[in-house]
Amino acid sequence: MAYQEVDSYGRQMDSGLYSMQTNYNNPQNAGIIPQSINCSLELHKETIHPSNGYSNGRYHDQRGSFQGQQQPTPIPTLPNQPPPNYHAPGAERLYTITTPSQSRTKPSFMTPNKLMDSQLTPQSPPLDYPLLLLSMAEEYIAAAHSRGSMVDIVERETEMQAYYRLLATGLGCLEAVLRKCRLQPDVEATVRLRYATILHEETENNLEAEEALSKGISIADRYKLFDLKYNMQHLLSRILFQSNPKAAFKFLDGTIEDVEAYQHIAWVYAFRFLKASLHLELSSPQDISSALMILRSISSMAKQHSDKAILAIATTMEAFTCLRESNTSESFEQAQRALASARSLQLDPTIGNLRYLKLLISFVDLCCHLHQFGIVRAMQKMQIMQDALSTVAGGKGWMEDGSIALPLPGARMASCKTRTGIVKVDNDGSLVLMLNWFPEDDIYNIGYFLSGVTMAYRNTSDGRKSEQMLLEGIRRQDCKVSPLHCHVTLAQSSADAQKRAGKLATSIMLATSQQLWRQQMSCYMRVYLAFILCARSSWVTAQQHLSNVQGTMTSWADCPPDLQHLTQYLSATIAQGTGDLPSAIQIYRNHTISTSTSFAKVAHFSEDISLVCTLNALLILRDPCHPDHHMFPTLIGRLRTLCLNHPNRQIQSAYHLLHSVLPGSTTITATKQSLQSALQAAKATSNNQLMCMVLNIMSWKFFRGVVGEQAEKSAMASQSLARKVGLGLWMCVSAGAVGKTLESAGRTEEAEEAMKEGWKRAAELPVNIREAMGYLTPGDTGGHIDHGPG
Repeated sequence: MAYQEVDSYGRQMDSGLYSMQTNYNNPQNAGIIPQSINCSLELHKETIHPSNGYSNGRYHDQRGSFQGQQQPTPIPTLPNQPPPNYHAPGAERLYTITTPSQSRTKPSFMTPNKLMDSQLTPQSPPLDYPLLLLSMAEEYIAAAHSRGSMVDIVERETEMQAYYRLLATGLGCLEAVLRKCRLQPDVEATVRLRYATILHEETENNLEAEEALSKGISIADRYKLFDLKYNMQHLLSRILFQSNPKAAFKFLDGTIEDVEAYQHIAWVYAFRFLKASLHLELSSPQDISSALMILRSISSMAKQHSDKAILAIATTMEAFTCLRESNTSESFEQAQRALASARSLQLDPTIGNLRYLKLLISFVDLCCHLHQFGIVRAMQKMQIMQDALSTVAGGKGWMEDGSIALPLPGARMASCKTRTGIVKVDNDGSLVLMLNWFPEDDIYNIGYFLSGVTMAYRNTSDGRKSEQMLLEGIRRQDCKVSPLHCHVTLAQSSADAQKRAGKLATSIMLATSQQLWRQQMSCYMRVYLAFILCARSSWVTAQQHLSNVQGTMTSWADCPPDLQHLTQYLSATIAQGTGDLPSAIQIYRNHTISTSTSFAKVAHFSEDISLVCTLNALLILRDPCHPDHHMFPTLIGRLRTLCLNHPNRQIQSAYHLLHSVLPGSTTITATKQSLQSALQAAKATSNNQLMCMVLNIMSWKFFRGVVGEQAEKSAMASQSLARKVGLGLWMCVSAGAVGKTLESAGRTEEAEEAMKEGWKRAAELPVNIREAMGYLTPGDTGGHIDHGPG
């Protein structure tokens, strides 16, 4: 009988001919029946791969040859019967047992008794144990990932144990294949990549993952399996980064040099994007500058090779990185130039239907104008962003897990045939580069957040739409974090979103990471919402949101520094707004600038928080009776240069406003100039809160006790703006100023009405504020509102 191999294209490969006289009464000759799985793995080494041929009793493998291997026993067949073909799912070849008529050797003689026995003997091909173990591993891992909501699994210990039992069994199957079976080089490299990926995503065994990847990279490099090699190097870089970022960057530099030497342009893009993202994750000024240089090198290469999608993404990321590098006007201009380059590419037909690209550009463009506090332009960009959000659903190149596909010409990696990995062949046969981004539901939540922040400046005059946007975003985030406790119907069909998320199998580590990001996003929304509530003197509700954020932060191992700074500043703001000045100054003291502060070594966000904290602290320290009043001259001198040269005009306005109420030697001319500068900067940024304070201080300083039309207009304008802003304190102050001005003009009845409104607003102020400002309740005798804003 003849034993032949048939490859996946149907071509027969001569592997040697075998003929034998078989005693069909002996069941041992009816096929190979393994006694144990270990035995079967050792025995099956010779037959699992198509390149393992047999010739003249020798076992041949691409990695060497071995003598004395056991020959496979052919399975007997009946004459004139079709040959039994065995094709295991996922196998690379069909193994065909030829009949005696097809063999080049004379068939053995079969008696009627032997023929009858052969018909009764079970005939089945030998099991492909490596394939069986690999299939079992994937089944176990898929069963673990599809056990339901990962959030609920984490909350139940029994579910966690069952999850990890399934995962450990799947890893055990993969490890058994790697240790016990001799695999084809491409199969072994693929199994090692899968094994290391699971170890990296589900466990803390990074050393074992590195060892598996190192061996896999060696095999892939030896047999020129470039796609597998690069995928493993990509994963190894990410693993190294967790423990030693410098080693990861050094490894990436060497890898990029090798890839460039082979002219595998698609993978040059992939590794450079990875390196840039790792630098951005570190967030130091040096790393941000390095990321900016890498992104510009990607743009240059993409422009050279006319890869429009890569160029658009790289320039958009460059614009975003410019904003992180510095808050100067120069960085803003660089970001705008990069965005203009990205927008010009949207008209290209090859990327015009990539909706995620338009959305990403709109996000970064809006952030640019929020960064520069160009409110009018920011409102226009917000509308563009919302229009882009309305076209997100079903966009091409956006996967359910949030990854996006950047189309590339096939020539960028002509040898690529795989349909998985970072650089792969898409379903339509085109080459794509995969990048991780956000799922569609999280993108909508980012849209709610940016919309709420953009509309915050006119919250009280616009039906509190800013608060509504942020509350809706918080509800959506809470539904994603705790879907079992969500009873809110969302505008963007949250039920469908949950259904999609349920179908998407994921790991506990990935689900936990996504949950943490959503919790952090919800905290940022609550913090900004609390600041908006403080702006209209809703201190109790603001404190509730702050307490919620602080409670959530205690459950995290690491808290983002920016969120920590914001919550501490918010806590001090609430304390100062409710009259708890000792607590406020204690918090401000931890964030005020000093003569030793070097802003060249800190991020500009921390610098801005320090400046605002110092400005608020000076409002308290300017009182000569305060025990820390001696710090006032030093701090105000340090602030002058930092504030006047700051690109944020609202900080400039706040400094001029503070300078106008300085005690001591400030002249009337200097006070007028300071108030004029503060008013102009506040108008330029549409900051009604600052304008309200400036007008009230102007009315108090220059028209107090003055009788005339100009004095009345000034007082009325201050009161009107205070009502528009919704600041209880300044409504009380402006009502008192109007009452005194009308009383001086002899308009007693109107003055009494204004004073009644002032008493009403005073009764709504926190107790500490009423006591500090000397406001008396309406029931108190001799009460009057005659204290200025100072």
